[in-house]
Amino acid sequence: MNDSELTDKARGIARCLTYNEGEHEAAAKHMLRELAHRLDSRSLRVHKKKDGLLVINAIGKSRFMTFRERLAYNVFGAMPVEV
Repeated sequence: MNDSELTDKARGIARCLTYNEGEHEAAAKHMLRELAHRLDSRSLRVHKKKDGLLVINAIGKSRFMTFRERLAYNVFGAMPVEV
């Protein structure tokens, strides 16, 4: 199971839970939603644009790579950690 499937599954389970039933169910729902958000923000993809390399996470936030990140990406294949 990859990160995308895991976040979809966590969001699906959280959708079945409610904040109104009890303290434990509300905490479980909150933790599942937080887990999905953190995994989505760590999942990155790189698109080549004429302005440079664009980094996009699974949530949709994007930015262009800095010079150091582009150098590390081109030489070592290392992806940035966050957007």
